[in-house]
Amino acid sequence: MKQHFFKLLLPVLGALGGCKDNPEQIPAYLDIKPFTVTETGPGKWQDIQEGWVYVNGEFLGAYTLPAQVPALAAGSSEVLVFPGVKENGIETTPNIYDFLTRYEIQTDLKAGELNPISPSTKYKTEIVFPWALDRTTFDGSSSIVFDDRDADQATSYTLTTDGAFNGRSLKMTVDSLHPLIAIASEEAVLPTNGSQQAWLEINRRNDIDFTFYLIGFSNGGSEQQFPVYAFTTTDVWKKTYINLTEFLSNSGEGKHRLYFQVQLSKDSNGKFKQQSGTVRLDNIRLVHF
Repeated sequence: MKQHFFKLLLPVLGALGGCKDNPEQIPAYLDIKPFTVTETGPGKWQDIQEGWVYVNGEFLGAYTLPAQVPALAAGSSEVLVFPGVKENGIETTPNIYDFLTRYEIQTDLKAGELNPISPSTKYKTEIVFPWALDRTTFDGSSSIVFDDRDADQATSYTLTTDGAFNGRSLKMTVDSLHPLIAIASEEAVLPTNGSQQAWLEINRRNDIDFTFYLIGFSNGGSEQQFPVYAFTTTDVWKKTYINLTEFLSNSGEGKHRLYFQVQLSKDSNGKFKQQSGTVRLDNIRLVHF
């Protein structure tokens, strides 16, 4: 019985001895730099943190740039990098920013080597800005106009170079004597069918929380407020991209205004948590397809 087992085992061992591991393919590495934005205003006016990477049609993943991305490809290869942002300012919701062009290049990838990629992007030609971009910077002779919507005649916004992002910025200040300020923009026509994306881009620096709403209305009709976003404090200028598509679809109104409200909050004893607060805004861009 042992002899038969030995005879059967010999061919198996011979087969195993004849097997060789296939050599593991060495990847090339894409050394992807941060996006350069060739648009109105310098690159710092945008905050393109993500790159969604494809090589020869294969999706390799979304990466925070700069990044070194392994790719199992060699020789002439098509590399696509789509610009991505933090949708609604949330770290866990990166998204391709579809209003900016993708970067594409045909390049010779070399296995085991760093292959430099320096992506650039700009706004797509088919997108729509309801307000001219030079009006959204507050630096020209004409700027977006806001109405005072609170009951305190002593509060209003100002356009100032004091602490501005670039040139002039919009500034709203509240204190214990005037704890509330609310302003609403001039009207904008935005798509409400849900199939056309519409976003708000905004630069802001604020030492107090504030709230952003959409106001929907039709000609001759009453206004409806839709809460959209609660901004938390930041001691540096920060860019936020807010997806308005779903809010506009739920609204269904023909026209909309942007509504910003700043208010000192109170603690459980009815005392103000802080005695004053300032919100600065700049580059308030609406964009849609």
